[in-house]
Amino acid sequence: MSSLRIGLAQVSSRIGDVEWNLKKHLAVLNEAQSKKVDLLIFPELSLCGYVLRDLAYEVSKASRAAISKLRGASRECTIVLGSVDEVRPGILRNTAFVVGEGKLIARVPKFYLPTYGLFEEARYFEPGDPLRDVRTVNVSGFEIGVSICEDLWHPEPAEALARKGAELIVCIAASPARGIGSGRGRGSRIWIRDAWHAILKATAITNTVHVAFANLVGPEDEEYFWGGSMVVGPDGDVLCEGKLFEEDLVTCDVDIEDNARARRFSSFRVHQRGFHQLLSDL
Repeated sequence: MSSLRIGLAQVSSRIGDVEWNLKKHLAVLNEAQSKKVDLLIFPELSLCGYVLRDLAYEVSKASRAAISKLRGASRECTIVLGSVDEVRPGILRNTAFVVGEGKLIARVPKFYLPTYGLFEEARYFEPGDPLRDVRTVNVSGFEIGVSICEDLWHPEPAEALARKGAELIVCIAASPARGIGSGRGRGSRIWIRDAWHAILKATAITNTVHVAFANLVGPEDEEYFWGGSMVVGPDGDVLCEGKLFEEDLVTCDVDIEDNARARRFSSFRVHQRGFHQLLSDL
């Protein structure tokens, strides 16, 4: 079997209200399992909300309990979700949790913490260590790699995952709406949506893998998340796409064999490691 059914759980979360968010996760999980989804993907920090600020220090205990409940409910599909992980007392990470078959399969931290403009993640979170924390996990016989939002704005995390054997790269995101109708966006365009389209397509094409993107939607404090979750094939085609500014559960069947077909017309097999050495010495 080369097909994997993906569910993109484009949800709106309440800031710091883990119990309320858990109920929504469980309801979406039930719906996804009724649709025979193999891999259900929630957005970045979906279990606790993104605009946490100092609440980041208050949600880790409740998150652990909620993840335990999701773990127990996830026997028919694997879940990727986002929350805060307290790795040591007072040391927090923005983390993607992978749960399935009644167990915690993996936790993957964010490596690039945006701290510019409206973002202030480095104030609260510790970044992951690429040499220790980059890994792939097996889902229904397929290798997947997980990245978190800003990580995909840099080429190295996706390339590392693809080189380690990921056939699908999952990106969980909390991307607020920017550039709507003026400035960098014109008319009905949304600049940030166009930017993500370009990044996701480039990531898929250059690494000849499928890429699944799950984005938050709805208001949090002064920010508004735009949704638009999507799956992109290894040739850059958008295979499915979620609604804008609305909650949505998008399902999409992907054929992993498309990766092999795309690599017939790609130089992915040629890896010049010297460029990484050059970059490390600059």
